[in-house]
Amino acid sequence: PDDGRAALRGLLSTTRRSPRDPGEGDMLTEGTYIDHGIYGVHDVDAVAERLRREHGLGSVPGGIHLGGTTNRIVPLAPPTFLELLGIGDPTLDDGAWLSHVLADGDRVLWWALGVDDLDETARRRGLPIQVGMMDMADGSRRTFRTAGMHRYPLPFFLSFEMDSEARTHLWQDRYREAGHDCEPGGFTFVEVAETPELLDAWLGDHLLPVRHVPATTSGIHALGIATPGGEVVIR
Repeated sequence: PDDGRAALRGLLSTTRRSPRDPGEGDMLTEGTYIDHGIYGVHDVDAVAERLRREHGLGSVPGGIHLGGTTNRIVPLAPPTFLELLGIGDPTLDDGAWLSHVLADGDRVLWWALGVDDLDETARRRGLPIQVGMMDMADGSRRTFRTAGMHRYPLPFFLSFEMDSEARTHLWQDRYREAGHDCEPGGFTFVEVAETPELLDAWLGDHLLPVRHVPATTSGIHALGIATPGGEVVIR
């Protein structure tokens, strides 16, 4: 995927929505929230151990994406989570991509937005919907749908093949299973290099906790997690 600013600026002419046009690209009407942040790492287990040691954050086994990546999950306020995304099979497309973007080391590399109706969110932006599958550590297979992943490093939209109440119960169980040494809440901020105008061209009106900072590379650079002992910052 292209990490260049020129391609992202093209969104201003292709996806811009007027905040005064009700129902057109207005995230306030789409039930949007930060579903998860993605921390790209070379050694999933080692990073999970470090997060517990340094911040008291526990984790649970994830699974294997069919595109060649693997993960471990840090459950946060249900149903949100931090995904530790690792390289599973670098001969497959996604594994090769992750190996490339982590050439300079581990880093926060993406964020995903949950929405009430993925079909409607995709329609408003002229985006195709893709179906993904993941083999879980417990032997089950999970299906999810996404829109906008080809616009990396902008956030993508997703939904899961279960209703919101069942998914919340699932993540409450995972939160307990993680055995945190603290009680993490949700995301307090995401730090991105895109200008407000550029991100708003993608999202429309929104109330997401976004911090805009100057940087030489586009995309997300850091995220914050609430804990009783203070904010944990992941970079």
